Amino acid sequence: MALSLRELRRRVTQFAIRNTIKATANLPIDLQRSIIGTSIVLSGKIPLLRWRVRETMRLALGDGVPRGAEDRYFIRLAWFYANALSAFHHGLMATAVPHQIAFDDSVRHLDDAMAEGRGVILVSSHWAGHELVGAMIGRRHPMVMLVRQASTPEQMTRKLKWYEALGADIVLRPKRASTIKDAVAYLKVLKGGKLLAITPDLLADGNDGKEVRIFGRVTRLPQGAFAFAAIAQAPMVRLYLRWQSDSRVTARFERAPAFNTGDRDADIRAAMLNWCQWFEEELRTNPENWSFWLDKRWSRFLRSTPRSLE
Repeated sequence: MALSLRELRRRVTQFAIRNTIKATANLPIDLQRSIIGTSIVLSGKIPLLRWRVRETMRLALGDGVPRGAEDRYFIRLAWFYANALSAFHHGLMATAVPHQIAFDDSVRHLDDAMAEGRGVILVSSHWAGHELVGAMIGRRHPMVMLVRQASTPEQMTRKLKWYEALGADIVLRPKRASTIKDAVAYLKVLKGGKLLAITPDLLADGNDGKEVRIFGRVTRLPQGAFAFAAIAQAPMVRLYLRWQSDSRVTARFERAPAFNTGDRDADIRAAMLNWCQWFEEELRTNPENWSFWLDKRWSRFLRSTPRSLE
C-alpha cells in the first residue's frame, strides 16, 4: 500500500533525527553545537523557508510583523537545537545553557506563588528553547512537565532520554482525551506543592478542548492548564522570554489573573481567552520567539481559516 505524503514526511524526519543523533554522539560538545547551529541558520537562507515563516507570521498577526523577524526566528531555533543535541548526549549541566539563561526580578511572582503551598501551573507557549528554560526553573523549584506520549516506541525511548538529560520529572499525557484517572495524576502534582508545566498552544482535535478566538479566528485549544488551575485553585504563572543576544535569554514571569465567579466552566473559558490575548500581544512584539511558525497544523489552520469579525 502506498505511503501518504504525511507518513512519508514523518518517516524521513524520524530517519534524519535518528541518524543525526547517531552521527554526532561521539563528537565534542562545541562541534555538535556548531554543526547543528550552522545547519539551521543556513536553512534560514532558503528563500522558500523564509517566505513560509514570514507568510505564516503575516497570516496570524497581520501586516505589522517586525522587519527581520524571520531571520531571528531561525537564529532562535539554531540556539535551541544546537544546545538540545549537546544536552541530549551529555546532560544539560555539561552544556553552556546554565550560563546563557537568566531570571530577572519578575521571578518573585513565581516564588510568591509557590510559597502559597497550593502548587503552581507554569504556562509556557512553545517558545524557542522553552524546555531548556523549564529545566533551569526546575532547579529552583520542584517541577513536573506535562508531556505528550510519542507515536512509536522508538520516539518514546528518545523522548524519555531527552527529559532524563534535562533532569526533569514528567507526567505523560495520553493521546486520547484525558480521563478522570489522568486528571487525578496531574492534580496530585499540584497537591504536592510542585510546579506543573503545561504548553497550551496546541490545536485541539475535533471537539476536544474549548472554543477560543486567536489570531482573529475561532478554533479550539486544550483546556487542561486552565481547568486544573480552576479545580485546584492553584495560581497560574506565565513564562515568556526576552533575548539579550543570539545566545543569551532572560526568563520573565507574570502571574495570570484569577477568575472566580463560581461558574467553573465560564471561569475556564475566561482564563483561556485572557491567555490568548496575552499570547498574541507577546507575539506582536517578538514573533520570532515562537517555534511553531513552521508547524504544519498551525500553518494549515491559518491558511485555511479566514479571519472573522468579532
